[in-house]
Amino acid sequence: MNIRVSQLVQNHPDLLTGYKGPDQEIGSLTALEDAKPGALIFLTNPDQLEHFLKATPAAIVIDEKHMPEAPPENTALIGASHVALAHAIIKSQYADRNLRTGEWPDIHPSSVIHPSATLGQRVQVGPCTVIGAGVSLADDVIVMAGCVVESGARVGRGTVIHPRVVIGYDCEIGADCIIKSGTVIGSEGYGFAQDNQKKSYRIPQTGRVVLEDRVLVGANCCIDRATYKETRIGAGTKFDNLCHVAHNVQIGEDCLLTAMLCVAGSTRIGNRVIASGQTGILDHKAIADDVILLHRAGVVEDIDKPGMYAGLPTQPLQTYLRNTSVLRSLVELRKKVIALEKGQKEA
Repeated sequence: MNIRVSQLVQNHPDLLTGYKGPDQEIGSLTALEDAKPGALIFLTNPDQLEHFLKATPAAIVIDEKHMPEAPPENTALIGASHVALAHAIIKSQYADRNLRTGEWPDIHPSSVIHPSATLGQRVQVGPCTVIGAGVSLADDVIVMAGCVVESGARVGRGTVIHPRVVIGYDCEIGADCIIKSGTVIGSEGYGFAQDNQKKSYRIPQTGRVVLEDRVLVGANCCIDRATYKETRIGAGTKFDNLCHVAHNVQIGEDCLLTAMLCVAGSTRIGNRVIASGQTGILDHKAIADDVILLHRAGVVEDIDKPGMYAGLPTQPLQTYLRNTSVLRSLVELRKKVIALEKGQKEA
């Protein structure tokens, strides 16, 4: 990092509220267990402060409410209004992976770029990547090795596409998105019609996928193109690995959607929705803003109110927990009922 404590605080007045202790140079950002002289660490548990001060790191970021009165001698304490948020933003700025290392020429000679494609300034295209006809890559886009960006696709400024990603034809990716390895954006949606003999006939899916700005899609995800119009993912939404979004789905802004989420076609999900692992949502459902789905939630009906829901079918969380508690004792309850029935018969 190579930045002084005072300069770090000055650079982030919206995150860091001040510091106490020596204004020394920070050389690295490390995990708590690797704290050492010259390092910056982020501490969310104030009860551990004394323990980590013994390692004498250059600085510790802690909750501003837990700043001690007396400054330590060998370590600067930096106050933060939100330690986890400060960690995310500061590490992104000073200690993230550098994708512009000069490992390859900006446009690798093994890449295939159609003459009609337009590339902005500082674009990088990695080895064995294919850029199709009419594709537009805005400034600062990075397309890493082995990707395919099909005809007519548009990729916004600063977006990073990791190795072996496929961006389907006519799809649109916003600015500052991250698409991780093995993901397919704009695969054909699953649409078939059957005749009287149950023979299936493909319904061509000719719409597109739109990712708005700052969307992150994890590794090995699949977001299907719409039948006619578009599958749309709202700005700031983040997908974990191994998620599937079917055709015509609309997902709102700033959602957090974790591994193995499966959303069936034409469902509408609101803003700021959180889904824990292995959540499943049936087709043509609607989920309100600010819903949290837990414990392998299975959404089979609309959810029209914010709140926490769990189970299959989904129930309000407290109802689900009460029902789960009863289920754990069903065997004992059954034994008691049998004993009571037996006693009645004998009487």
